[in-house]
Amino acid sequence: MRYHGDFDWPGIALANRVIRRCSALPWRMAAQDYEQLAAHARDQGSPGLPLVGAPVEASWDADLAAAMTVLNVALHEESALDRLIADLAPGQR
Repeated sequence: MRYHGDFDWPGIALANRVIRRCSALPWRMAAQDYEQLAAHARDQGSPGLPLVGAPVEASWDADLAAAMTVLNVALHEESALDRLIADLAPGQR
């Protein structure tokens, strides 16, 4: 099973639980994915939502929390929808 969720602190905490309990693989949930989505949202003129709460370390990517802290932008799952759908196209993955 692959898992993608929100790039905010509660989303990372939830992803940690799903990945641990279900042996799921993170799907486009790395620091690089976050940075690309944040840049895309910025380029599209989407207003950034600030991260709220204490940082949460991602069990699958030691660099993710640091990248999120630096950019301080919460990105919800919907912001990755085009990329996730493209991954499901025939011939991908």
